[in-house]
Amino acid sequence: MIARIFQIYVVSLMLAGLEAMAQTVRVTAVDLAATELSRQPLTEIAQQLRALTPDVILLRGVTGWKMAAQLAEALKPAQYHVAACSAFANGAKAGTNAVQVAILARKTACFSWSEPWKLEDTPSAKGGLTFAAIEVAGHRFGFFSLNLPQSEAAIGLATEQWLGTLNSYRGWSNNRLEGFLTATFRPITSEGELGRMLRSAGISAVSGSSATLSPKQIVEGHLAPDAESPRGLLLSQALMTCEFDFRAAPFIVVVTNSAPVNAQTSSPPTRANAALIQPGVWWIGGGLGLLLLVIVTMLIGIRHRLGRLQAQNALVPVGSYNVVIASPTSATTTALAEVASSVARTPSVTEYSQRDESMTQHGFITHLTHWLKQAFVQRLIHDRQKLLADQEVAARKVSSVDERLARLETKIQQQTAAYEKEIELLNQKLLTAREENLELIRSQIKFLKSEMEATRARVLESEEP
Repeated sequence: MIARIFQIYVVSLMLAGLEAMAQTVRVTAVDLAATELSRQPLTEIAQQLRALTPDVILLRGVTGWKMAAQLAEALKPAQYHVAACSAFANGAKAGTNAVQVAILARKTACFSWSEPWKLEDTPSAKGGLTFAAIEVAGHRFGFFSLNLPQSEAAIGLATEQWLGTLNSYRGWSNNRLEGFLTATFRPITSEGELGRMLRSAGISAVSGSSATLSPKQIVEGHLAPDAESPRGLLLSQALMTCEFDFRAAPFIVVVTNSAPVNAQTSSPPTRANAALIQPGVWWIGGGLGLLLLVIVTMLIGIRHRLGRLQAQNALVPVGSYNVVIASPTSATTTALAEVASSVARTPSVTEYSQRDESMTQHGFITHLTHWLKQAFVQRLIHDRQKLLADQEVAARKVSSVDERLARLETKIQQQTAAYEKEIELLNQKLLTAREENLELIRSQIKFLKSEMEATRARVLESEEP
C-alpha cells in the first residue's frame, strides 16, 4: 500500500514538472526595414514566419495598419490579428513612410496603445512605441514594439519615456499584467544610467542573436508570471525569435578573485562558473530521480517475492499458529481441525493487497466525482450570476427607454392640445368673419399647422439619446 501511494506521488510530481516545462510562449521580432528583408515580398516573409509558428510577432518598418493587415492575411491558414499599430506623423505621405511599428498575435488584444516620442529638444527624433496587452497560455503579458531614434541622447530620453509608460501599466488594479516583452530591434547598452534604469525596472536582455528567420536560431528565455512585481525581457536584434518558459531566470554565481584583474579577463570565468553550476543542478536532480526509481523498484521486487513465497507455502499466513504434532488422540485431532479452519478463514497477503488497491481506486474515483460535481455546481452558479447581471442591465435600459418615451408623449400631447385650441378659435372667427378677412384667417391656420409640425419634430430630436 505504501509503495502504491509513493508511486502515485512520484508520477504526480513528474507530470506537474512536465506541464510547467511545457508551457512556453514564442515571440518573433522582425525589422522589415532591415537589409535582408527590405528586398523580399511579404509572401516570402510570411512563409518564413509560418515555419517559426510564433504566438506574437513584433514588427518595425511597416507603413501602417494596411501593411500589417496584409502580412496577417499572408500568414494564413494561421490566424493572426493586428493587435496594435502606430500612426506616427513625420511629414511624409501616409502609407509611404515605413517607420511605423505594429504587433500581430494569434489572439486579440485586451488593450492597445501607441504614442510618439515626446522629445522637444530633438525635433529630428522620429518614431515612438506601440503596446498591446494579450493573454497567452493563461497569463496576461504586455508587449512593446519600439522605433528608437538614432542619436544616443535621444535614445536615453525615449527609453525613459518607454519605462514610464511601462510602470504606469504596472499600476493597474484590474486585469493586471504578469510580465512584459519589448523589442527594440537594435542593441541598447547596459552600462551607465541607461543600464541602471533597465535593471531598476526589472528588464533583462535576452542573450543570443540570429541573422535569419530560421527555426534553428531560436533563443531561450525565462519569465516567471508575477502580477505583484512583473518583470520583462528585451529583444535587441533586428531579427530574433525568443521562446520563454514560465520559470524564474537561473542564478549566476560570480566568484571574485582577490588579485586585481581587468574587466576583459574577468568575464570568461563568470560564464564558466555559470556553465558549471547549471549542469551540476541537472546531475543532482537526475541522481535523486534515479534513487527514487531504485527504491520503488526494490519495493515492487520485495512485494512480488513475498507473493511467490506465499504461493509456495514457504511463509505462514498472517493469523495462523505453529502446531506441534503429538500422539493421534482425539483432543489433538480436534485442535488440528480448529487450526486448519482458522487458517482457511485468514486472508492471504495477496488478498490484502488486492483489497487495499480496490479501496484506493474506489476512494480516488469518489473524490474525483465529488470534485467534478463541485466544479459543475460552481460553474452553474457563476453562469446564473452572470445571467442575472445581464438581465438587470437590460431591465435598466428598457426602463430608461420607457421613461424617455413617456416624457416625449406628454410633451407632444401638450403641444398638440395647445395648437388645436388655437385652430378651433380661428375656425370660430372664420365663421363669423366677413368676406374680406377669410383669406387672412385661412393663412393664419395654415401657418399654425406648419409651426405645430416643426415643434413636434424639434421635440423628437431633443429626446433622442
